[in-house]
Amino acid sequence: MTRQNYGTLRTGGGRRSGAWQWTVIGFVMGFGCAAIVGLLLVISGATGALDGLLAASRPTQTPFLITTTPLPFTNTPPPTEVLIVPSPTVGQAAVLVPTPTPLPPTSDPNLVPIVPTATATTQALPTLAVAQAQTVSIPPLLQDSLSPLRRVDGATYLMGTTVDEVFQAVDECVNIWEGNCTPQYGEDSAPAHNVTVDSFQMEVTEVTYDKYIRFLNSLSGQTPHRNGCDGQLCAATRAEDQNSNIIFDSENYRVNPAILNFPVVGVTWYGAKAYCEAVGRRLPTEAEWERAARGPQNFLYPWGNTFEVTRARTSRPREEDPTLIGPRAVGTYPGGASVFGMVDLAGNVAEWVSDWYGSAYYTEQSQQPQVLNPTGPVVGTEKVVRGGSWDSVPFFSRSVHRQSRDPLAPTAWIGFRCAAPLDTSVPAAPVSSSNNQLPLVATVPTTGGTNEEDTANSQPTLPPPPVQPTQAGPLPTLNPGG
Repeated sequence: MTRQNYGTLRTGGGRRSGAWQWTVIGFVMGFGCAAIVGLLLVISGATGALDGLLAASRPTQTPFLITTTPLPFTNTPPPTEVLIVPSPTVGQAAVLVPTPTPLPPTSDPNLVPIVPTATATTQALPTLAVAQAQTVSIPPLLQDSLSPLRRVDGATYLMGTTVDEVFQAVDECVNIWEGNCTPQYGEDSAPAHNVTVDSFQMEVTEVTYDKYIRFLNSLSGQTPHRNGCDGQLCAATRAEDQNSNIIFDSENYRVNPAILNFPVVGVTWYGAKAYCEAVGRRLPTEAEWERAARGPQNFLYPWGNTFEVTRARTSRPREEDPTLIGPRAVGTYPGGASVFGMVDLAGNVAEWVSDWYGSAYYTEQSQQPQVLNPTGPVVGTEKVVRGGSWDSVPFFSRSVHRQSRDPLAPTAWIGFRCAAPLDTSVPAAPVSSSNNQLPLVATVPTTGGTNEEDTANSQPTLPPPPVQPTQAGPLPTLNPGG
């Protein structure tokens, strides 16, 4: 053979056509070209257009946004609502704003956050005294006759007196006022010691007969004055003491109208406490009373450190007319008001306070590192009396002086006034200037035949003068003291 024939293929000695060979070669070359074109399209990013064309031919579907943190579902959130999501991504920061601080106040209570603040909540809670004052039901007879209140600022102050001050007061008692004082009268008022009291309110004047008669008439029972005050005697009436100013006719209580504005006396400690509670108030503590009397300057008397007879009703100067012996209407001495605005804290009538009496109580208190709102001994047999009276020399009207008496032993020289917790709804009442003129004077009879200077811890300063004959009529006179 000289050459092969490329147009034919020999197999098995047979002879076939070459067309199928060109078909295979064409297919291989076409597939290779398509693969190269597809690779170039992928590299150039042209697949997006292809996807768009493919998507256009598919059914319409709702797109889903997939993020690392699911979005909260809401239709139309309120404009003030802030959505808080954990670990927001950078892309979500413009939509979902995390807020680590509480939401600001809003008029919608549903959006007001509640943040636990144990300390602040404890301080904001009203005291027990406030709650009692707000829930008490004041008898209708008393609702229009409440005594005005004045604020007394709380503080840490030096309560009590010193040995030097007591000796000076004794010297004045003996040499100026012709009294019979001794240093032993001031032993229970020393030593001076720091005491802290909270702010409170106190009545401007002592409780008057008008107010107390209303209280007695508001009580229920056959003879309510005998057991209507914590089950104890409220006050002595003419039935218990012929010299009492209070008359009970088996239905109503009354007094001579001439003394309606005079401080009520002949009231037991229980009677004073019950009245204050009936009007939503309470008796002041001894520490509160002294703070109200001494003021921020810690005066010896409510007005200063020197006694002046024109500022208080005491037994000096001596009353020459026996029919004028006794207290005066409340507010007769506006010049004797304390810095906080209370009148008659020195003289007129002494005043019950809430504390039990202890002769060594000040010594015990002075040994404490801190004394906060003291309330006196836990128990005792006598209650503390403060303020002096018309029946004693100025020595007993010092704001630091202490006396005591059986709580069930009413007398003609002890009355009271009430205190109350702070209440911003009660306006400060100015001291009235309408009592500048000496009002009609009525005598106040004794109850039980004793006077202020006969008590165990405040001995008489002078022997009492001869007993004066009693005045005819319903208002007999009181035996004058020293």
